[in-house]
Amino acid sequence: MLGKNLHKLGSFAFSHPWRFVSSWVSLIVILVILAATFIQPTSPSVSIPGTQAQKGIDRANELFPSSGKGSGRIVLKAGEGKTINDYKDQITVLSQKVSAVEGVSAIIDPFSQASFISESGTIAYEQVQLTEATGSITAKTIEGIQTAVSESRINGLQVETAGDLISKTPSEILGIGEVAGVLIALVVLFITLGSLVAAGMPITTALVAIIISMAGLFSLSKAISINATTPVLAVMLGLAVGIDYSLFIINKYRRLALDGYSYKEAASRAVGTAGNSVIFAALTVVIALAALAIVNIPFMTQMGLTAAATIAIAAVVSISLVPAMLGIVGKHAFSKKLQAKVSVAQVIGAKKIHTVNPNSIWYKWGQKITKHPVVALVAALVVIAVIAYPVKDLQLGLPTDQYAAADSTEKKAYDLLTDGFGVGFNAPLTVVVEGLPAVTDADKDALRQNLIDLQSKQQTPKPTTAAEGAAAQAKLEAVVTQYAKLVQLSRVADSISKVDDVDKALAATATDDGTAGIIQVIPKTAPVDTKTAALIKKLRDRSEQKTITGNESITLAVTGSTALQGDINSKLGAALPQYLIVVVGLSLILLIIAFRSILIPVKATLGFLLSVLAMFGSLVAVFQWGWFGLA
Repeated sequence: MLGKNLHKLGSFAFSHPWRFVSSWVSLIVILVILAATFIQPTSPSVSIPGTQAQKGIDRANELFPSSGKGSGRIVLKAGEGKTINDYKDQITVLSQKVSAVEGVSAIIDPFSQASFISESGTIAYEQVQLTEATGSITAKTIEGIQTAVSESRINGLQVETAGDLISKTPSEILGIGEVAGVLIALVVLFITLGSLVAAGMPITTALVAIIISMAGLFSLSKAISINATTPVLAVMLGLAVGIDYSLFIINKYRRLALDGYSYKEAASRAVGTAGNSVIFAALTVVIALAALAIVNIPFMTQMGLTAAATIAIAAVVSISLVPAMLGIVGKHAFSKKLQAKVSVAQVIGAKKIHTVNPNSIWYKWGQKITKHPVVALVAALVVIAVIAYPVKDLQLGLPTDQYAAADSTEKKAYDLLTDGFGVGFNAPLTVVVEGLPAVTDADKDALRQNLIDLQSKQQTPKPTTAAEGAAAQAKLEAVVTQYAKLVQLSRVADSISKVDDVDKALAATATDDGTAGIIQVIPKTAPVDTKTAALIKKLRDRSEQKTITGNESITLAVTGSTALQGDINSKLGAALPQYLIVVVGLSLILLIIAFRSILIPVKATLGFLLSVLAMFGSLVAVFQWGWFGLA
C-alpha cells in the first residue's frame, strides 16, 4: 500500500515539479523569516535534573546567589630554567589587561595567593571571576580575555586558559569541516554519476533538509533554550542522510531508465521502491534518536529530538523534491554517454527482469558465503567477539578537558595543573554543608584570642595613643566578624581533610549565621578515577557524614563538575539497557511490518546488536585503552 502511494507521489511530482519546488522554497522562506525574527544565542550550560550533583548546585545557588557566576583559570608555565617569579612584571600586566575586560569582576594572581604557585615554582595559575553566570558569558568577554592571553605569550612564558574563559559554543552551524565534506561529496558524486546535475541533486536535498530543520529550531528559540550541541548533531546527520536517501532514489531511477523505462515511469518506480526503503530506514533512525529521551537528560533529549526531526524532514524531501528535480532536469541526470544508452533502451522497451552481472566482485563474494554459510558465520562471530571484547571496560560519560584535543588550550591547561598541583587538582568537589551549629560567643572569643596571639608572634607594633588603640580594636573586631562565621565550617573541613583519598579541604564561604557553607575538596585522584567516585559516594552517605562530622544534624551535598560528571556517567549507564530495549524492540516491529516476515527482521536485529557490541568494543580499545595513540 505504501509503495503504491509513493509511486503515485513520484509520478505526480515528476509531472508537476514546480509545484513541489515552489512549496519547499516557500516553506524555507517562511521559516527563515521566523528564525531571523525570534533567534536567540545557544547555551553551552548543562543541567541534569534529579541528580544529587544538580540538587547540590541548586541549593548552593539558593544559599549563595553569586556562586553560579562564571569563572576560569589562566594557567602559567615558566620558560626553561626560569620560575614564575621571573615573570612577575609580565604576569602583572596580564592581570591588569584581563581585569579591564568587560565582564570580568575580579582576578587573583599567584603573587597575592602563594598556594597558586606550584612547589617547583615553575607553574602557577590566576583565578578569574566573571560577572555573568556560566553559560551566559558573552563572546566579547571571552575574546577580550583570549586577546590579553595571546599578547602575554612572550619571553618563553606559556599561557593557557580553562573553565568559562573558553567558548564552548560552536561559532557556526556549518563549519569548515562540514563545508569541506560537502565539496568532497560533490566531487565523488560527480565522478560516480558522471553528471554535475545528478551530483548536485543529493547535495541540494541535504541542504534543503538542514535549512528547514535549523530554521524551524531557531524559530522556537525564544520559547526554549537551545543547547550549543543541538544544531551540530542535527546538521551532521542531516547532511549524511539527505545525501544518502536522495542518492538511493536517484540511483534506482538511473537503473530503471537504463532498463528501458520512460523517465516518468522510472522516477515513479524509484520513489515507489527505493522511496519505500528510505521511509523505513528513516523511521529506524528516528526511533534511535528520539529514544535518547529515555536517558532523561534535557540537552540529550533536545539533541535527539532535533536530529530525529531532521532525519524525518530529509526523508520527506527525498521522496518529494527528488522526483520533482528529476522532472525538471530530465535526461541531464545522465552523462552524454549514458543518455545515448537510455535512448536505445527506451526504444527497445523496458526489461521486466533485472539481470545480475556474474563477474561482479560482490556477486562472487555472495556465492562463496552462501556455499559455506557455517564457516562464514563462525568466522564472523569470532571476529566480532575479538573486536567486542574491550566492551567490558566501557565507561560512559561526556567529554571533559582531560579528553580534549592535545593541541587545545584547555587540554594544555589541564596537563599543566596536573603536573604542578597533582592529579586531583582537576577533580575538585564542592561540598554544600548545612545544619552547622550557630557561631557562639565562645567561638568568637577563641578566634579573637588566636588573632591576638598571631599579632604578638608577628611583633605587630602596639598602638601608642587611645585613637590608635580604638582603631586597632575596631579592625580586630571586623576580622572576627568576617571569619567567625567560618569557624564551624572549618572544623568540618578539617574532618573531611582526614578522609582517605582527600588531599585537602578548605572552607570557602559561609552564611552570615555560620550554619551553612561551602567547602572545596581536592581529591588525591583524577576525575575519572574509581577512587574519586568512591570518595563522592562516601561523602554522600548519611552514616559516613555522621562519622566524619560527629554531628548527625550536619548534612553534606557533594556537587561540582566532577560530581556532576559522575552522576551523568551513572545515569547514562543505567539508561543504556532501557534505551537498547526500546530501540531494538521498536525497530524489530518496524522491520516485521516492512518485510512481512519474522526470520529476516530477527536476523537483522541480531546483526544490529552484534554491530553495536563491535562498535563499543572498538571505541574502548581506541579511546580508553589508547590503541593507535588516539586516547
